[in-house]
Amino acid sequence: MEVSLRKINYPQEKVPLWAIPAVDVLECIRDGNIPQIRLPDINYSENKPRIAVILAQDKHPDRKVEDYTIFPDYVDAIVKCGAIPGFISYDYVDEQLQTFAPDAVLLIGGNFRLVKNHAYDAYERRPQTYVSMINYAMRYNLPTLAICGGMQMLSVYKGDKVKTGINEHLDAACSHKQTPYKLSHAVEIAEGSLAEKVFGARSIMVNSCHNSAIIENAAGDCIASGKATDGIVEIVEMAHPWSDFVLAVQWHPERMFKLGDKPSQRLFSSFVEAAKVYRLKKCL
Repeated sequence: MEVSLRKINYPQEKVPLWAIPAVDVLECIRDGNIPQIRLPDINYSENKPRIAVILAQDKHPDRKVEDYTIFPDYVDAIVKCGAIPGFISYDYVDEQLQTFAPDAVLLIGGNFRLVKNHAYDAYERRPQTYVSMINYAMRYNLPTLAICGGMQMLSVYKGDKVKTGINEHLDAACSHKQTPYKLSHAVEIAEGSLAEKVFGARSIMVNSCHNSAIIENAAGDCIASGKATDGIVEIVEMAHPWSDFVLAVQWHPERMFKLGDKPSQRLFSSFVEAAKVYRLKKCL
C-alpha cells in the first residue's frame, strides 16, 4: 500500500522535514498491507535506479506522535543524481525491501542509541532496522552508502568498536561538532582505496558534526581508508565488500551537496552510478 511523505515544519528544525506519522504506517500494517513509503510527485514507474533509505524516528517535545522523518538534503541529493528513493520504516523491513526491490541502500545518520558495550543496542528498533537493511544489502550484493551514524552502525555490525565523547577535552576550534554547512577539516585518503577512486583525490575538505568515532585498532572487517589530521577515522571500507561500492563516511555530504561541494557531489553521483550499474545487470 502506497503512503506518501509530506513536508512538515517542526519548531526545533531550521527547515521542513519530509515526514509521515507513525500511526499512518501502523494503520497500513494493521490492514494487512506492506507500506510503500514514497515521495509525492515522483514517477515510480520510471526506469531509474532505486535507492532504499532508512527513515528516522526520534522523540521531540513538540511532536504528538513519533513521526518518521528525513532531512530533505538526503532526498534532494539522490533525486538530483537521477535515482528514485523509497523509504523504510521499522516494521516488516524485509517485506518493504522486497516490495521496493532497491538497487542500492542508504544508511542515514542520526542521534540514536548505537553504542551499548561497544555494540549496537539490540533492543532498539532503529538499530535493528539498520541490521536488517545491511543484511539485505549483503544478501543481494547491493551498493551501500553509510553516513555518520549510519557509518558507525555499519562498522559496529561488521566487528568494529566506537568511542564516544571525542570532543570533551578539545578546544571549540578543534571539536568535531561543528555546523554541518561549513567545511571544517581535511580528510587524508589512503592510496588505492575506493574512496580515492570516488573522490579523485588523496585529500578533501569535509564538514563535521559528531561526538563519536570508530576505533581504528578494533576494526573487525572494516578498513579505515580516510582519517582527519588528528587521527579520527572518517572513511570506512570493507575488507570483504559485498559490492563494488560499499563506502561509509563520518561527515554529512548531503548537507554540502546543495552548496556545490564537488567531493559531496562526486560521492552521491558515484553511489547512484553504482546503483544504475546494478540495475542494468539485474535486468539482463
